[in-house]
Amino acid sequence: MADGAGSGRSRLSALPNDLLRHIVTFLPVTEAARAATIARGWRHLWRSYPLVLKDADIPERARDAAIPRVLADHPGHFRAVILYDCRLASLDRELPAWPRVLVDKRTEKLVLAYRWFVDQPNPARLLPADILRCDSLQELTLDYWTFPSGAEVVLPRLRILAMVRIGISEQELESLIAASPVLESLRLTLNSPKHVRLRSQSLQCALVGLSRVEEFTVVDTPLLQRLYLFLPPTGVVGFRIACAPNLRVLGYLDTRAHKLQIGNSVIGSDTMVNASTVVRSVKILALTVNFGVFGEVKMLASFLRCFPNVDTLHIESAPHDPSVTADEPSGEHHARFWQEISPICCLRSHVKKMVIHDFRGDRNEFEFVKFIAMNAQELQSLLLVSHEGILSSADKVNEIKDELQFLQFPTDISAVLHVSPKAGTGLRLEKASNLTIDDPFEC
Repeated sequence: MADGAGSGRSRLSALPNDLLRHIVTFLPVTEAARAATIARGWRHLWRSYPLVLKDADIPERARDAAIPRVLADHPGHFRAVILYDCRLASLDRELPAWPRVLVDKRTEKLVLAYRWFVDQPNPARLLPADILRCDSLQELTLDYWTFPSGAEVVLPRLRILAMVRIGISEQELESLIAASPVLESLRLTLNSPKHVRLRSQSLQCALVGLSRVEEFTVVDTPLLQRLYLFLPPTGVVGFRIACAPNLRVLGYLDTRAHKLQIGNSVIGSDTMVNASTVVRSVKILALTVNFGVFGEVKMLASFLRCFPNVDTLHIESAPHDPSVTADEPSGEHHARFWQEISPICCLRSHVKKMVIHDFRGDRNEFEFVKFIAMNAQELQSLLLVSHEGILSSADKVNEIKDELQFLQFPTDISAVLHVSPKAGTGLRLEKASNLTIDDPFEC
């Protein structure tokens, strides 16, 4: 590291302090501290640069001692404190005032998660109330905590909020969102409220896991552009859109699990479309349907009528359940339905791109594809993404390709079969929360 003149000075140390400080911010905390002990000119840098502390950068056996010491010793401010294995007992023991330290050091990004295993007892971990008064926070991720009842919430700079497995009441959740006046992105996963009402004047993107929710309402979100629904419920959940005038991306709506309500109208399989039952702003729509269940097929048509201006449509073909479909009408009945159905506005006049995910090549799936081929006047692209179950069957893949060759489209296109594994849930959620990605449902 010494230069050619033999001065003994580190070439890195000869760089301007501002540049050195920038370099240090990209080092794991252990490497930054090590650099400070090795190079004399770097000793002041570790204490002067904004702290980025990630527990994953510290050997697990050393975390109980190292994390409280780093939090206490660094004069801060804290750019990011990311604890995916938040060891509450050691923090409380070694640094009882750690929540106040995070506030005083002007923490900007905070992740407090608990590495919980199914076979462990379910501990009641109360979130320190000071965290909710950290007015410097811009990003906050909480995983597996109980919300402190009656806590004052002051989060004037918070732009991104993710809550996973949080014990919180409906009213506390509403108050938390209301106390975050510049909140842009919200993720709710496996939290306790059965009824969720979304009301925010700043929110642009919401990712909501509905597995524990019985009723979800978009009450008043004038800037909301994207609503991504995941973790479908085991039963039926009421899903209502009251006021979301700029909603552009919506999915996955489930024909089996979601009881859709637009304004004051509940959408049924025979609902007649009118001005009060449509959402004209949605351009990218994703739906889940079991093509083997005739009731879901009829509901698919009703859902599509509610979004007349969709130009990109994703359909996820849900797994067939023999116990449900045993008494369903035959494939001929489904074919007759698609032949006799009245025109669907978005399919006839707007949809330019369509993707059918988890395509298995079943008869009822093909009846829908034939309907699309006959009626989608503006279609420019039809992609069928195969289900993982047929990846190992070359015969099945060839059979699907052969049948696709007989389809005739009104535009000069052909259906394309895409054979590839499905992306994991983590990657899909990461894409969904990134507003620079235009279509979060794209393969």
